[in-house]
Amino acid sequence: MFSETKNNAAVRCLPGISLLLGGVAVCLSFLPAIAGSLQYDPSAIAEGQLWRVVTCHFTHWSLDHLIWDALAFVILAALCETTDRRSFLLCLIASAVLIPLFLGLLMPEVDAYRGLSGIDSALFVLAATTILRENVTTRRWGWVVAAGMVLCGFAAKIGFEYVTGQTLFVDSAAADMVPIPLAHVVGGLVGVGIGGWGWMSSGRSVGSRIASRLSPATYRTSN
Repeated sequence: MFSETKNNAAVRCLPGISLLLGGVAVCLSFLPAIAGSLQYDPSAIAEGQLWRVVTCHFTHWSLDHLIWDALAFVILAALCETTDRRSFLLCLIASAVLIPLFLGLLMPEVDAYRGLSGIDSALFVLAATTILRENVTTRRWGWVVAAGMVLCGFAAKIGFEYVTGQTLFVDSAAADMVPIPLAHVVGGLVGVGIGGWGWMSSGRSVGSRIASRLSPATYRTSN
């Protein structure tokens, strides 16, 4: 019985959804012929091709674009999924739907969009905001400062993209793509909303559990 329970717990801790979706993005990179039918295209969506709202995030413009997006996604998604799967799924679904929606509303001139970076932004801010909120409560000021600096860095990155018209990590010119910072703004706002809501589980705060995964082995959470 003990062994079975332990095995079940281990399975629950595996970031299965994160790995699966990351794998989908990688596999689609080997199928460029179908990427056009999966990317965000407002005209096609208006004609009923609603799957593009979700599938657009898993298509990419170049190998460089894929590597940065998929690597960030797997790391951030795995962290969020193994910490609190419910908030992870809510963040994933909300950002996947809202990013194309706001692109259509605020940037109707955009006729194509690809990439996981918007969802990456949502997951990044979800983790950072949750750490900030929970560690303010527990007065772990070191983590509060660290989380605050991370969020400021995220805001600075978006500002850089708006001012320069370039991405910070991906060579957008080589990929022949134009960055869309609005996708990162929407993703970030989703992360803030869900991170600000938060959940408590098994007597341990979500933020403390995230922090414990990132901190040295000597770090201890409080009950």
